[in-house]
Amino acid sequence: MKKMLLLGFLVGFFSCDDGDLQIEEVDFDEAQIESCPGLEDPTQTTFFFKIEEDEALLLNLAGGLIQNETSAPGTRASTIPEPSNLIYRFFSENVTSAYFCDAVPPLTPTVVKENLATAGDISIDTRVDTLTADTKNYSHTISIKNLALLNDQGEQLTDLSTMDYGDFITRPKNSAKLDVPFSNYSDLDITECTAAPVADNTRLFKIINDEFISLDVAAADSLFVNAATDSVPRNLDLENREIFKYTVFNTLMDNALACSASFGEDIKSWHFVSTSGSLNVETVASAPDVNGSIAFTHTITLENMVLTLKGAGANGNDVSIAAIPLVEFGTYTTVQE
Repeated sequence: MKKMLLLGFLVGFFSCDDGDLQIEEVDFDEAQIESCPGLEDPTQTTFFFKIEEDEALLLNLAGGLIQNETSAPGTRASTIPEPSNLIYRFFSENVTSAYFCDAVPPLTPTVVKENLATAGDISIDTRVDTLTADTKNYSHTISIKNLALLNDQGEQLTDLSTMDYGDFITRPKNSAKLDVPFSNYSDLDITECTAAPVADNTRLFKIINDEFISLDVAAADSLFVNAATDSVPRNLDLENREIFKYTVFNTLMDNALACSASFGEDIKSWHFVSTSGSLNVETVASAPDVNGSIAFTHTITLENMVLTLKGAGANGNDVSIAAIPLVEFGTYTTVQE
């Protein structure tokens, strides 16, 4: 590590431009990004560090940049030295995370010197890394470019490359494991695919950021007929029928993707599917409007639904979660002219 940095300083010395020394890179590539444990909400983490023997690269990140949702390119960014800052610190001997995280830091090692970053552009690219039966794991990739450091001689040392500072992982509950499963979808309207991916089916869906829930209902199931129900709702047995799906992507969602039969090789996706339970539909008819049209509002619920995460086991087998007592999917309207 020290040899590579020294080489960078020498290269910079012979690349002098308007009094600034340029180095090729600050190299902590082999070091893992670390943070101090204990925060109830890991997205509130703002202090990160990387250790390479007796050296450390410390990043104080502006708040609000770590979010548990997929980001659009270039939308989460910060600058150095404000509101974020970075310090390259040298110690008297090898340093560990205890120095940064213990309530009472150890007496040794001591700081020998440090270089303060005077400029830099930080970007955070967030996307889903994995989905488990319980969690939806996000990888927050932190990158820094146009980094400038000020050494103890007052010389500015610039790194013109893009530094991959590291991937910070958060593990929030997935939508099926919220205290009220899929309650994050409650206030969203149902959308219908104009062309369902399966012939003679109706696909209804709701989208949140990088995931969606959907129903694929065959016309033959006669769930959304233009007739009011009485006290008994229409019912469909979900036993071994993948009618309800909860799908998560490593990219941002849109309606076109929700209505696709396949998603392409560049997009990674994970799927929960219904394998048991019941789908219920209660239908209420409106009074005819001035043109004689009648609107039928179908309230859709799922009861005692068992979801199975496809191919998520240790050996690529399917993993099922405990039955969900109730999911209120929403209301869907059809019109009889």
